[in-house]
Amino acid sequence: MKQDGRAPNVELAKLVGVSEKTVRSRIARLVADHGLTVSAELVEQTQPSRMVYLLHTEPGRRFQVAESLATQPEVDRVNLITGSADVMVAASFPDDAAALRFQVQVVESHPGVRSAQSCHLIGEVGGPARPSGPPGPRIDTEALAALMIGPPRYANFDELTEAILDAVVTGLGADRALIATSPPGASPGSNVAKRRGVSLRYLDALIARIADGRTEGVIKRVWATRLHVVVADARTDPLMAAAHDLVRAEGYVSLLTLPMLYGESLVATISMYYDRLTALDDEYVATAQGVADHFAVAVARTLGLAPAPPLLAEPAPGGR
Repeated sequence: MKQDGRAPNVELAKLVGVSEKTVRSRIARLVADHGLTVSAELVEQTQPSRMVYLLHTEPGRRFQVAESLATQPEVDRVNLITGSADVMVAASFPDDAAALRFQVQVVESHPGVRSAQSCHLIGEVGGPARPSGPPGPRIDTEALAALMIGPPRYANFDELTEAILDAVVTGLGADRALIATSPPGASPGSNVAKRRGVSLRYLDALIARIADGRTEGVIKRVWATRLHVVVADARTDPLMAAAHDLVRAEGYVSLLTLPMLYGESLVATISMYYDRLTALDDEYVATAQGVADHFAVAVARTLGLAPAPPLLAEPAPGGR
């Protein structure tokens, strides 16, 4: 599979001398028990036509216009601005004809746009436009809203931790995640409350190295400091020096671990793993910490560390 990740199960079965069903079951076991992931890296086609639109909106309509245009698939960025325009829209297109159609059919025809000025981007000073660093995670605000808005819907701790993992993976764009309710070594075998995509083999090996003092461990540091830890590249970061081989074998690159605080008490940590080099800037970390804070009270209540919410009193008979 490392040599050719696209090889069909039938071909793999012939190579190792087993049935196709056996190959399928072994792959399923590797995914479930050892965190095997299969990924593909798509080479994006360059966008030869990049545009910036400066929009003058109707009075009181700038927010509506900005939110509407931000949903368009061609749009890279929308900013609220001051000066001669109210909204700036940056977008990319396969060719100039598509850019023109977007300007006429989407921008200029929007009922909230009074006038629009277009600018064709031809490059950056010093050379053609190119990315300055690794991309950040993609945040799905709709997924987060569905999980976080409204009354709690968790019948037990298992459902709660599943919801947290959904928020981290689906909402915050992590590839893998792990929730720990105590520091490594504090209660052997019971500190990991829930994991998704993180193999037990990796966890056991890492905990063993933490226990014998070869490495401090990111989760243990967060429990000691009550502060988040960002590891840009766990394959080379000095903090993970004694576990670089484990990181490479597991297959992740970047790591973020957050504290879940209930008042002064640390009730759990959330570790988020990214399979590619990922930019975890301050804004993203703040958003992720906000998600952790949202679930912290529910975790504390489930663990018996916080009182249950008060029940609403029933109205008196005949009362209004």
